[in-house]
Amino acid sequence: MLLINGLISQDLYHWFPAPYLTFFLCSLLSMVCLLGDYILVKLSGIQENGNILRAVTDSTTHASVGALVWAVAEGYEFLGEKKKWLNVLFCAFLAASVDLDHFMAAGSLDLKKALHLQHRPPFHITSLIPAVVFLCWIIGYYRPSMKVFSLMFLASWLSHHLRDANHRGLWLAPFGHTPVFPSVVYIFLIVVLSLIVRICYCHLQTNTVHTSIFQIV
Repeated sequence: MLLINGLISQDLYHWFPAPYLTFFLCSLLSMVCLLGDYILVKLSGIQENGNILRAVTDSTTHASVGALVWAVAEGYEFLGEKKKWLNVLFCAFLAASVDLDHFMAAGSLDLKKALHLQHRPPFHITSLIPAVVFLCWIIGYYRPSMKVFSLMFLASWLSHHLRDANHRGLWLAPFGHTPVFPSVVYIFLIVVLSLIVRICYCHLQTNTVHTSIFQIV
């Protein structure tokens, strides 16, 4: 039993060598989710330029959540390495890019049309995420940086989907939609996601030197 406890302690220290930073980032992640939701509720009653304000707020929140999820994955290393900061920023971009399918489905750059679609657009199919992650991981055996990208994609897109589940549930095609997630549930799942991605990233770092999609000298 002591041996098992010792091994678990070693693993936890390897995964989370800066626990206070991890706790701070997870707390900040939760607060960003709550603040974004609060602002969106306040903006719901605004008529003039309301669509633009809500879209900007929602996209900014998604990007911030994606960035923080990956910041947890990077741990304290992102504080001092430029390529790690680029990883965080790229994850923010990926998280916000999910909503580009609104314009694709609308066939127009008109924001009003993009926000009033008859059906949810294709990038919001949650069941596509594991398929893309698996494909990128397989490609990663030939191009190692793709394994890092697969974790980034998982962190950014799934965090976006989990946050959207607070309004419409997850779209698990072809089986349908889950019930709407209460705020406490989706935030908890996003925090858990960040910790799981961190553990996977640590395992990846022990087996490859390619821990960034940006190879900077």
